[in-house]
Amino acid sequence: MELAGIVGKANVGKSTLFTALTMVDVPAANFPFTTVKPNRGVTYLRYNCVCRELGVKDDPVNSYCIDGVRLIPIQIIDCPGLVRGAHAGRGLGLQFLDEIRQASALIIVADASGGTDSDGNPVEPGTHDPVEDVLIVEEEMDRWMFNILQREWPRIARASEAKQVSLHEEVARRFSGLGIDSEAVLTAERLSGLDNSRPASWKESDLLLFIHHLRRVSKPFLVAANKADTPTAKKGIEKLKAAGFDVTPCSAEAEKTLRLAAEKGYIKYRPGDTEFEVIDQSKLTPVQKTALDRIASFMEKNNGTGVQQLIDKAYLGLLGYIPVFPVEDPYSLTDSKGRVLPDVYLVKRGSTPRDLAYKIHSDLGEAFLYAIDARTKMRLGTEYRLKPRDVISIVSAKKKS
Repeated sequence: MELAGIVGKANVGKSTLFTALTMVDVPAANFPFTTVKPNRGVTYLRYNCVCRELGVKDDPVNSYCIDGVRLIPIQIIDCPGLVRGAHAGRGLGLQFLDEIRQASALIIVADASGGTDSDGNPVEPGTHDPVEDVLIVEEEMDRWMFNILQREWPRIARASEAKQVSLHEEVARRFSGLGIDSEAVLTAERLSGLDNSRPASWKESDLLLFIHHLRRVSKPFLVAANKADTPTAKKGIEKLKAAGFDVTPCSAEAEKTLRLAAEKGYIKYRPGDTEFEVIDQSKLTPVQKTALDRIASFMEKNNGTGVQQLIDKAYLGLLGYIPVFPVEDPYSLTDSKGRVLPDVYLVKRGSTPRDLAYKIHSDLGEAFLYAIDARTKMRLGTEYRLKPRDVISIVSAKKKS
């Protein structure tokens, strides 16, 4: 299962966002370090299923498909708040940084209202620049990764210049615990514009520049401009966008309220819907009606609460993953137990049917023969590049056990 990390300084609404995404109740309060240990849960990427397109009358019964909308599980982690100096152990920094090692995407939460200072303490709304919320995370992660590499850098640089080792392979090996491969290192070398034939001559600023690009390549992020429904948020969102970040305005509190109301049967709402329907007005108190009216107005202006869009945008946009539907029988669209369209997998853009086979089970990948396109019934070889919404049957010399 893919892993996304919710990160940011203290008191920007990370825990509320986590609860809104997972409906796992965690403490939240208006002071720093309410979260003292990571919270883990499961949320879902929303994607239009192929069932309607292929004439499947009923939703697949064994997976999360509701009215033709497939919900793909994503593991998510809410980390303790970050402060300046986290890389050196200030606050809960080291614990935070260790927890995001294997995250494939990061959601950096910023307080768009400008109502919390750099340490997460409440201030007058609009007086703090939310751009700082993002820069704190970037700078602390850069310093943390710099510390990991710096200890071994003299040896790696000398050995590379002596042609004893490959620079990008050695650096990738040093960062293997963070899920960083040699391709990411090569990309960072190119983006930094440094002379990789003479790494021993790199200054500390050069190494930090290289680390900055490596972190951005290997741990891509988007910004959740939280508290976007507050009066001072508009200017904060404009500042974040002007700084060049990939920004999604959102209200975690509004999304949490809607999901709770839907659970209690007050409204009809699916995460990611652009509106909701009140089932029975008579069951709502005046306070509840006012709150829902305010949320409805925000959703109309922003095409939803923005919370579900964060997950969809992170995986389908930022990471460029492709949803693919594997089946065993390309004619009935079932697995060995007769379940229709049983699964959906997220694969990287450019993946082949063999890559999909390995993702399903190592035995299928090792004994891969070819694949069949369930739509056209054509045979697909290892040179084929999977496309979004492909329905694929893997033919292997060894079936999945």
